[in-house]
Amino acid sequence: MKKMLLGTFIIALLELIASQTMSQPECDMLKLAQEYIKKQYPSFDASGLRPIISESGNLWELTYELPRGTLGGVPSITIDKRSCTVVRAEHSQ
Repeated sequence: MKKMLLGTFIIALLELIASQTMSQPECDMLKLAQEYIKKQYPSFDASGLRPIISESGNLWELTYELPRGTLGGVPSITIDKRSCTVVRAEHSQ
């Protein structure tokens, strides 16, 4: 009885793990975000701006830091680590 219960538990656990989207080990989030910005915000010039990358759970976010006293906006790109896809993009003003 214990072996059958343990076997059922292991099979259920394997099914759960297999059905979830796994993290993309080859995901270059910086490259993906920069390519997205280049395509969606072609007038944005990041030269001289420091990229800021943050991480929260299954998400990465890339944005840029403007120099002090500078007016303007920057894009913020959020990428899902599991699927290596852009899930949100916005441009501040």
